[in-house]
Amino acid sequence: MTVRPNQFRLASSIREPGELRDGRWRTFEPVAPVERELRGKRFLLRPGLTFTPYANPAPCNAHCSFCSEELMRLDADRLSAKTVIGDFDRYFDGLSRAWSELAGFPMGLSLSGLEATAHPEWLLRLLTLVQTHGALFPERVLYTNGSGLCTDLRLVPALAAAAFTRVELSRCHFDEVINHRVMRFDNGQPIRHRAAFEETVHRILKSRLGLKLVCILNTQAVSTLAQVEAYLDEAEALGVTQVVFRSLSELGDVYRDTRETRWIARNRVNTRALLDEVMTDQLVTRAGWTFVGMTAGYYYSNEVYRRGGIEVVIESASYVAHHEGVQRGVMQKLVFHSTGDLCGDWVPNAQVVGNYFSP
Repeated sequence: MTVRPNQFRLASSIREPGELRDGRWRTFEPVAPVERELRGKRFLLRPGLTFTPYANPAPCNAHCSFCSEELMRLDADRLSAKTVIGDFDRYFDGLSRAWSELAGFPMGLSLSGLEATAHPEWLLRLLTLVQTHGALFPERVLYTNGSGLCTDLRLVPALAAAAFTRVELSRCHFDEVINHRVMRFDNGQPIRHRAAFEETVHRILKSRLGLKLVCILNTQAVSTLAQVEAYLDEAEALGVTQVVFRSLSELGDVYRDTRETRWIARNRVNTRALLDEVMTDQLVTRAGWTFVGMTAGYYYSNEVYRRGGIEVVIESASYVAHHEGVQRGVMQKLVFHSTGDLCGDWVPNAQVVGNYFSP
């Protein structure tokens, strides 16, 4: 079975889910790339790719045990996370040049990296620029730990005004003590406390923004189906209608041995086993769960269910598949780094398109 990128396969078209549960990102059917000239060179771009202005205006205010921004790939010579944005004027001038050169090539805007809300003035300025180049981004998503949304009441309305599609808000557990074992917020961050987190959720829900709660599956917080269902019960009581349970990505042997890689190896949850509990290969679904369908991309795959009033996504991913994907001559995503370099990769010295700090 093959799947086109971002194609949603309805449950009615799936006969053997088992064949979709191992390495689905290797079975999808790629669409034809589009050629573009960027910085005087020709590149092949995947239609519908996401563009990430790497969010590091300030050091992150949490130190998540699984942090992907602390993972050093073997072919990397530095981490984007270690080079915060210095000159905001130069940064936004360069980002505007990049977006102007990409005009007419619609993309998804994926705002992630470190914590974009940790520097509210930077985020507000970015949102203004997004509106200037609005036609580029039919879908706009903020990935966040919620810290700035909690403390700066301007940000949720500004995201709504900038027509963001949704906020993906990370929380590994509703119990603040358990959550802090994994997400490890800086002292003084109110969002670490359950009451502040729930108040932030309510404010987002009252805005025009979509909201997905994101729970990174790990053995320190949520790892069993019973714990998944308890998390969903808490989310539904808050009025949340979408939850993603995201696996810790497969790292293979393309990353250097670090504290983070060792933590991930120790605490990864077997997503395949969890999926087999939710629904067997014979399409027998657990009581209270309804299978909706699945999607796949070049390095991730999702199964989608309904449980009560919540759409539930269980997602698997492979950074090995991501690395393989960007080696094939087609830009799978675009990342604008604090150095002014536009790259086809999270690694700041890989798949470099060019620098936009000068005209």
